[in-house]
Amino acid sequence: MLSPVKFIANKPELCEFVFEKASFGYLVWDTNVGIVYPSPVATKSMGLTIDQPFPQECILTHSGIKIQSEKTITDSILGRICFDPSNSAGFPFRFHTKEFNELGRKFILLALDSFSEGKEKVLPPILQSLEISRDLFISSFRYSNIGMDISNPHGEMIEVNPIFCEWLGYQAEELKEKTLSEFTHPDDLALELAYLEKLNRGLIPSFQIRKRYLTKDNQIIWAILNKSIIRDHLGNPIYYLAQILNITDSIQSEMELRSISRLLDQMANLAKIGGWDLDLKTNQANWTNVTKRIHEVSDDFVPSVETGLQFYHSEESRNKITNAVQELLETGKEYDLELEMVTAKGNQTWIRTIGRAEYEDNRVVKIYGIIQDINERKKWEMALASQTAILWSFVEHAPAAVAMLDQEMRYVALSQRWIDDYKIPLSKEEIIGKCHYEIFPNIGEEWKQIHSRGLKGEILKRDEDIWRPPGWEKDQVIQWEIRPWSLLSGGIGGILMFTRDITESYETKLELKHAKELAENAYNAKSEFLANMSHEIRTPLNGIIGYSDLLAETLVDTSFNEYAQIIKQSAHTLLNIVNDILDFSKAEAGKLQLAEEASDLKKLVLEAIKIMDIQAIIKGLDIRLYMDENIPQTLMFDSNRLRQVLLNLMGNAIKFTEKGFIECKLVRLKTSVENEVRIRISVKDTGIGIAKENQKKIFDSFTQEDFSTTRKFGGTGLGLAICRQLLSLMKSKLKLNSEVGEGSEFYFEIPFRIPEHDPNLQIESNVPVIESKGFSDSNSNERRIKILVVEDNVVNMGLMKNFIKRIIFDAEILEAENGEEAIKVFQKESPDLILMDIQMPIKNGYDATIEIRKIQKGKNIPIIAVTAGIIAGEKEKCFEVGMNDYLSKPIHKENLKQMLLKWLENKNSSIKSK
Repeated sequence: MLSPVKFIANKPELCEFVFEKASFGYLVWDTNVGIVYPSPVATKSMGLTIDQPFPQECILTHSGIKIQSEKTITDSILGRICFDPSNSAGFPFRFHTKEFNELGRKFILLALDSFSEGKEKVLPPILQSLEISRDLFISSFRYSNIGMDISNPHGEMIEVNPIFCEWLGYQAEELKEKTLSEFTHPDDLALELAYLEKLNRGLIPSFQIRKRYLTKDNQIIWAILNKSIIRDHLGNPIYYLAQILNITDSIQSEMELRSISRLLDQMANLAKIGGWDLDLKTNQANWTNVTKRIHEVSDDFVPSVETGLQFYHSEESRNKITNAVQELLETGKEYDLELEMVTAKGNQTWIRTIGRAEYEDNRVVKIYGIIQDINERKKWEMALASQTAILWSFVEHAPAAVAMLDQEMRYVALSQRWIDDYKIPLSKEEIIGKCHYEIFPNIGEEWKQIHSRGLKGEILKRDEDIWRPPGWEKDQVIQWEIRPWSLLSGGIGGILMFTRDITESYETKLELKHAKELAENAYNAKSEFLANMSHEIRTPLNGIIGYSDLLAETLVDTSFNEYAQIIKQSAHTLLNIVNDILDFSKAEAGKLQLAEEASDLKKLVLEAIKIMDIQAIIKGLDIRLYMDENIPQTLMFDSNRLRQVLLNLMGNAIKFTEKGFIECKLVRLKTSVENEVRIRISVKDTGIGIAKENQKKIFDSFTQEDFSTTRKFGGTGLGLAICRQLLSLMKSKLKLNSEVGEGSEFYFEIPFRIPEHDPNLQIESNVPVIESKGFSDSNSNERRIKILVVEDNVVNMGLMKNFIKRIIFDAEILEAENGEEAIKVFQKESPDLILMDIQMPIKNGYDATIEIRKIQKGKNIPIIAVTAGIIAGEKEKCFEVGMNDYLSKPIHKENLKQMLLKWLENKNSSIKSK
C-alpha cells in the first residue's frame, strides 16, 4: 500500500508544498484508481485508523458536490471530507492542491489547512444551522479527536475534553486546577497572552497559533491552537473556547523531511551528484544547483536539450549522449554513461550521467536523471590502469621468475622466466587463471602452509631452499620470497612469488666453503708448526744466550770476553729473525694486538739506542738523539711494539750505513684533539739511500731494494713490513724520504693519549737489591729460600740454576723434569716459588698448576710461567689457570732477577730494600 510520507520524501518540491500549506496533514489522491491515502496527521485529524485509505467520493466541495479531478481542482478551495452519507457536515478543510505525475500515473496532493482564512470565518452550512443542539456540542466536545477546553476570562479552566487530558497526562480535575502558564512552554506563553489581550479588547474575533504544551512528565507536545471568545448580550467576554490539534507527529515528520531533504542536499554536494529533468509536454528543462556547478554555469542559466549537448566537445562523447537520449525518448531505454565534457569555463572533466523515462498512458512524458562529477576518480582510474599495465609488464617481462596469484592461488600474471625456470609446458595465456597446485601437483603441505601464511599478510623469504621439481633428476636450490599484494579496497588480493635458481652458486659456495676449511686447516697446521718451531728454536737459543751471558761475566778483562760477546750477538740476531717471522705470521692472520699502558717514552728510546749502540760502535757510527722538551715524560702506548719498530728502523739504518751517523729525532706536533699528544718520530741515516722506483716495494714482505742488497747486507726483508703493520695498529703510517748515495729518513706520526693519572707522581717504591753475603752467625737462624725449577730441557735447567745462584747465592734449588714430578716435589719440600715450564712431557705446566692450586698450601705460592711458545692467548691462559706471572724465553738474567725480587722480597732477610 502506498505510504504518503515515503511517497513524497524524495520530492523536495512536494515536501516544501506540504510544509507551507498542510496544517492538518495532507492527502495523496491516486486518480488512476480513485483511492485517497491520508498522512498520519490527517488520519488523526479525522479520527481514522492508521494506514486507512478511503475512496475519492468522500472528498466534497463546500457546497457538497463531489470533487472531479479533471474539472474542479484549483489551487485552493473550501471543502470537506465526509465518510457518512447521512451526515453531510463531515470534516471542513481548506484544500490546497498540487498535481504531479509518477511512473506515468497522475496524482493529486491535497494539503489540509484551516477552514477559516483571515479575519472572516466561513462555516459550512451544517455548522451555521440553528438546529445544532446542545447535545451535539457536548457529544462533539467529549468524543472529538481534537483537544478542547473552556476557560473563563480569569484564566480558570471550566471544562476540558478527554483527549486533551490524555495528551497532557492529567486527570480532568487535575488539569482544571492548573493555570495556563503551568502547561504552556515558557517560550510560547508571551505570544498566546498577547493574542488573548487582542481577543479581549475585541480587536480580533479569534486567533490561531502554533504552540508547545508541557505534559505532566515534562514532555513537549506541538499543537495548533484555535481560540475564540464567547460574549454575553452586552458584549462582555464570558468564556474562551479552545480547539487544539495535536501536530507532534506532523512536526516530527516535518523535521524528518527537512532532515532528509538537507541530508540529500549535503550528500549531493559531497558526492557531486546533480539532478535534471525535461518535461516533454512543456519542453521545459530543470537543473539542480549541483548540476549547474558541475557545468560551471551561473545560477540563472536556463538549460535545454540543445545547450546541454553543447558541453560534449569530443565526437565520441557527443555521439554517445545523443544516441542515448534519442533512444530514451523513443523507447524509454535507460542509459548510464561515463563521458568527457568541457565546462562553460573551458575546463575538461569527466562525468557520469544516468537517464530514465516517466510514462503517462504508455507514452514518455518526462525524462529525468542524475549527473555526477567523476573527474578525480577517472584520473585515478586511468593512473591506476597505467600503473597496473606497468606492473603487469614488469611481472611478465622481469628477468627473474615472478608470479602473481590471487586468493584462490590462481595465476594473475607471471614472467617468462617463471615458465623457463620450472620448465612448464604451457604458454602464459594457458597458465593465467589456472591454480598453482594444478601446475605443480606434487607441492607438499609445507609449501601450502607457506602460501597460506602469505595470503594472511605475512612476508616470508628464504635465501636457500632445496627441492626437486616434477620431472627433474636432481635437486634444485632456490632463493625465494613471498609477499602479499593489496586490493584497492585495502584487503589482501593474493601473493607475489619471487624465486631465483641459485643451484650453481650454491654448489660454488659449497666448494668455497670446502676450500676455506682446507685453508683454515692449513693455517692451523702452520700456526701449530710455528708454535712448535718457536719452542724448539727458542729453547736452544735460551741456552746459547744465557750461557754466553755467564761466559762474558766470567771472562771479564780477557780476550775470550770478545768471543763470548760475538756468540751472544749472533744468538740475538738469530732470535730477532725468529721473532720477525713469528710476528709476520701473526700479522698475516690479523692477530697482532696492542697492549697500551703508561710508559716513559724517553726511557724507551734510550733503551733502544743502548741496545743498538754496540753494533754502531763496531761499524764506527755515531747514534744521535734529539728529543723535543715539550714531550711529556709519561704517555699511553705499547712499549714493546714501539721498541720493536725503533729497533727495526735503527737496525736497518746501521746495516745500510758504512760511515757517518744515525739520528733519532722526536718532535711534538700541534693537534686539536683534547688529551692527545702528536709526535713525529724519525730515524735518519747517511747510508746508501734508496732509488725512487724501489721505495714502494721495500715495504712488501720478504723484499729488499734489490737482490744484491740481500746478498751484501743479509736480512729477511720482513722488518719494514712488520713495522708498517704495527704502526697501522697505532693509527700511524710509515713514510720515507731518500736519495741514492745521500741516505734515508724513515718517519711516522703517532697520536699518544695522555694518562689520566701520571704514575711518576706516585711515591717511588724502593728498588729491591740483593745483599751478597753468606751464612754467618748473625743470620744463621734465617731459613734458606727454596725455588722449584720445572724444566724438561737439561741445558735450560742448568742455565736457570746458574742464574738463580748468581742472583740469590744461598737459595736452595729444587728440580723437576715434568709437571707430575713437580707436584710430588712441591708436596714434599714446600718451596717458596715455582718457575714452571709450559710444554713438558707426561703433564704440562697448565695441568700441574691446576693440581697445585687444589692443595691447601699451594693456593698462595707464586708460580711463574717460563715458556718458549708463541701460541695466541698463551699468556692469558697462564693467568687463567692460576699462575702469577710470565717470563718468555730466552731468559735474560736481569729479567729473572726482577721477577724474583718482585715475588720473594719479603721471604728472606737476604733480599732487602736499599
